[in-house]
Amino acid sequence: MIFWRRFFGTVILLLMFASCSEPKDVKSFQAMNTFMTVQSFGKDSEKANQAVMEKILELENQISTTKESSLIYKLNSSNGQSVSFDDDTYALVKFGVLMGIMTDGALNIALYPVISAWGFTNENYRVPSDEEIASLLKKTDFTKIHFETDFENEPSAQKIRLEDGMMIDLGAIGKGYGGDLAAEILKENGINCALIDFGGNIQAVGTKIDGSDWNIGIKNPWMKGGTEAGGSGTVGGAVAGVKIRDQAVITSGGYERFFADETGHKYIHIFDGKVGRPVESGIASVTIISTSGLYADALSTALFVMGTEKACEFWKTYKNFEMIILTDDEEIFYTDGLENKISFHYDFKNQHVIRK
Repeated sequence: MIFWRRFFGTVILLLMFASCSEPKDVKSFQAMNTFMTVQSFGKDSEKANQAVMEKILELENQISTTKESSLIYKLNSSNGQSVSFDDDTYALVKFGVLMGIMTDGALNIALYPVISAWGFTNENYRVPSDEEIASLLKKTDFTKIHFETDFENEPSAQKIRLEDGMMIDLGAIGKGYGGDLAAEILKENGINCALIDFGGNIQAVGTKIDGSDWNIGIKNPWMKGGTEAGGSGTVGGAVAGVKIRDQAVITSGGYERFFADETGHKYIHIFDGKVGRPVESGIASVTIISTSGLYADALSTALFVMGTEKACEFWKTYKNFEMIILTDDEEIFYTDGLENKISFHYDFKNQHVIRK
């Protein structure tokens, strides 16, 4: 399965496209609560893009938390009963649990009850009491997601069961997985030059037509008085650019979705699962560059939750991805594998290279 082949392999990202002589098709559509665009080059680009759209809509119908026909909705409404899953969605949920273990809970796909209480699922924002949060946290232990098989009686059946009161949400990994699926479909249709934008999750297939790298800009997350703070020289206020080929560039940022209380205190949509509250880690955004969109999507959230110091320690342990951290103090941290691939378009207060 694509999932297992790619396992280990919105700040809004701004794209700088090259002109291409190959036939070009651009497909845009709405899915997973975001606007998606696939731009591909090749004689079968229109057919390939259509196949991508159909696959992503199919994926959405399996993992949506709001569509009553989806597997995730059925699981969340199952009252502790087992629900049968197809291979890919079963593996995706298992991936979420494994990443939860790998990141010591920094990624937690079982936080839906807490996130819902804060209003991030329906935009009815509120600050729950400490007592309510404490009660809901008892329902967010991702290690209590049970994977069940019955090889003797139903060898092809794969079921998932949640303990009563638990609910899951694959929003932190769904678009990344979709990007991997899209890239695979494009390649299967002979497309070797494409750029996928799933709501700011960027995934490149191959290189530009001329063989050069794609250049992806990282948007300025520091807003002052309704305008972008500092920096100039790039369209849309990109503070840095990174060159990639056949990779995903995925960013999580605190400015993507948030609300403020009556005192003006801002609460972002990324949660610390250990305390049941929006993260305040000192990070403005985390960008992950990886050959796997799924892995990058999961890590962009998890490392944001960890904070800069622990995120750097995590990278030094695994070293199978590249990372850019922008802090609230307008500093930038980036891994040494990007030294010849990153460009700067902002007067950062400090620049730090993370070395092995």
